[in-house]
Amino acid sequence: MAGITDALRRFGGMYGSAYRDNVQLAEAVEVTGNVEVNRIEVPLVGQTKTGYKPGRETREGTLNIQKIDMRWEIEIYRFLASSLAARRAARGTPQATLRTFDLKLEHDDPEAGYEAWQVENVQIWRLPLGISISDDITNREYPITWESERPLAGFIYNAAGVAVPFVP
Repeated sequence: MAGITDALRRFGGMYGSAYRDNVQLAEAVEVTGNVEVNRIEVPLVGQTKTGYKPGRETREGTLNIQKIDMRWEIEIYRFLASSLAARRAARGTPQATLRTFDLKLEHDDPEAGYEAWQVENVQIWRLPLGISISDDITNREYPITWESERPLAGFIYNAAGVAVPFVP
């Protein structure tokens, strides 16, 4: 039977933080994402069964922020406002209009523990505009994709229920 100690092991979302290129995003209220492996159907010859094999991977998610200023919108706007010639000229330089960035995601729950992931080469894909006079705080949602991810810190409970540090 689960006890109070088991309840303390559950991570609380309010202890999460996101960092863009090592600078904390005070406005980030939620970062979600999934890495999915496409399932390829393989007809098995001489059988009535279908087998499966792994296919391409996708990495997609959402960055949800509380609006503080126009920084996020301006990043997408600059890309959209650039001509193809300007994009080509800036390709691979610091002046490129659609740059990737890294996100570090942390859970640091005082009771449950600490874990961190690095999400690399993130891109945002939407320019949300508009207002709602019924919003107490304006939130913006940005679809994101990324190239790779890796665990930085964490732990796994062993069979005895003892937290063993995860070593990347």
